[in-house]
Order: sequence, then structure tokens, then C-alpha cells
Amino acid sequence: MQDGEVIFHCHLLIPYNGVVDKIANLTYIIQSIQIVILIILSAPCNSAVAEIISNGVIQIEHDKSQQQVATYTLRVVEDAIEEFDPLLPVGEEPIHIKIIAVADEFEGYAAHFAGLTVSGLARPSESLIIVKAPRLTMPSADYAGTLRHELVHLLVYRNVNPAFIPIWLNEGIAMSLANEFRWQATFSVARMFIQGRIIPYHKLDNAFVMPSGQEQFGDAYAQALSMTRHLRNQLGEGQFWEMVRNMKNQPFPKALHETTGMTVQQFWAEYDRALWKYAAVATMASGFFFQPAAILVILAYLRRRRIAKKLYQRWEQEELEEARDGGRIVYLEEFVEDADAWKGETYDDDETW
Repeated sequence: MQDGEVIFHCHLLIPYNGVVDKIANLTYIIQSIQIVILIILSAPCNSAVAEIISNGVIQIEHDKSQQQVATYTLRVVEDAIEEFDPLLPVGEEPIHIKIIAVADEFEGYAAHFAGLTVSGLARPSESLIIVKAPRLTMPSADYAGTLRHELVHLLVYRNVNPAFIPIWLNEGIAMSLANEFRWQATFSVARMFIQGRIIPYHKLDNAFVMPSGQEQFGDAYAQALSMTRHLRNQLGEGQFWEMVRNMKNQPFPKALHETTGMTVQQFWAEYDRALWKYAAVATMASGFFFQPAAILVILAYLRRRRIAKKLYQRWEQEELEEARDGGRIVYLEEFVEDADAWKGETYDDDETW
């Protein structure tokens, strides 16, 4: 039995016992036929026949009601492939896109993201993109942005080793090239900073895979875009994309170091130091800056930065001493900032990475 088909096997034994038996058997046959018809009519079937439009490597599957959407989708993806080609060439393998117009059907594809707001997903190993039809999304949803975002995931998969690129950077590149949430991400990260919700580096990838809820899921995307933009600005376009392409053969930490001479720890420290600037700009633009809580948080952060700067300088001195003397110098403050922390109070290590 195949999907969308109902197959019946009817075997009727009709003994011959005179006219009465014939009438009884005839009645039985009629009733049986009626039951079969009712079963056929009530059986679920896929009345919406999938249609496909294609051009070059792009193949778009949709039902008849989504013809205009499919045509628009083809145009968006064609333009995006041409735009991204200098950075992430598409290759010759086909790209399959499914436009889903039934909510339950999309939920079946997005089972891993149950309870989260998702309007598209990519399965790069299958060269497959699945998107909700626009009528299933919120009015403010960016359908073209979703298409571009998921396309970038496929292109990244084809141009780097997926095991070598962190999830946050993969998502950050996708959002950055898709032109998604630029100002929203800045304000989101500012709020996260003010409210103490910045996700530590070592926990960021997990926030995409197993988020605690919709808020952390959204935070992870906003922070990933912010970090990716910070890294692109810091390296410049040429060096940034050289590093990305190097992840074809090297994991991110090695690609970053060989391309830029910077370690992951140094990158995170630079980003962490820059957060107060993002927060200050965003809070002033929104008017939130003038609330006492925001001022106190930023002042406290600046004080912490001064302390951290001294700590970084001491680390550099330690490295010089270690290189000179061949020994390892260990200070208690490396493990706790408060030498009395062991006395019983709960110590918050500020989520150092």
C-alpha cells in the first residue's frame, strides 16, 4: 500500500438456495458495496497534487494554490545564488525547496523545534529547504529573508566542513547575508547585556540545539549575528571570508588563528569588551539609557572592564615570565576573584567562558 491509495480485496461467497437466498444475497451484495463506497469516500487522500517549477539547479515543490509564491520564491533564490556566488558558490548539485501550505505538515518537518517560532529550516545533507507558505506566517515575517537564510546554510555546507564551523557562526553568517534583524539584533543584545543574559561562549552552540525556551532561542540568534558582525568588522571582508573558506580543512579555532593570529579566547574577550558600547548606543537611541538601572549597570560594567584589563595585562606578563623561566606561575585570583569566597557565600564567576 502506498500513500494516498486505498486498496480493497473483497471475496464474497454466494450459495444458491432458491429465490429467497438470491434476494438475501443480492441485498448483502448491495450493502457490502455501499459500505465499500463509504470507506473509499471517507478515506484520507492527498487531493493537493504537488507541482514543481525549476530552473537550473533550483527545484521548487508546491501545491497549486501556491503557484504565485513559487514563482516569487524562484526569483528570490536565483538572485541570492548570483549574489552569494563570489563568497559561497552553489556548485552543480540541485537545491530542492518545499513550500508547505499546511501547518501540521510543516510541524512534522520541524518536530525538533516544537514550541519554538520557526518559519523555515534547511537539511543541507539532503540539499533540501522547507519553508512555510507566507499565509502561515506572521504579517511581519520576512519570507524572502527566510529563503536567503536557509539557502546560506546549504551553501555553507557545500563550501566548508560542517563539523568545523560552530553553530553560532553558521547562523550568524546566514542572518548576516540574509540581511535579517540587523537593528533588532543590536537592541536585543543591548537588552541582554543590561539584563545579564549574554550567553557565555561555551554555552552558545547548545542554546541553538537545546534552548531553555523561546527567549533563549531568540537571544542565541541575536547574539550570533552580533558576534559575526563584530568578527567581520574586526577582520575585514577579505580576511573574514578567507577564514571561512579555511574551515573546509580546519576547525574554527585553527582557521581563526592561522588567518588572523587570534585565538578564540582573544576574540571572545574583544567581543565582551565591546558589549558596553553596543549597549550604550542602543539604550541612548531607545531612551532606556536614562533609566537609573541602565546607568548603574553600564557603570558597573566599566568598572569590571578596568579590573579585567589589569588581569589581561598580568596574564601577558605571566606568559613572558613563563617563556623566560620555563615554569608556570599560578595565582589564587585565577580561580576566584574574591579570596574569601570559600567561606560559604555563593560565588558568581560572571560566567567566564
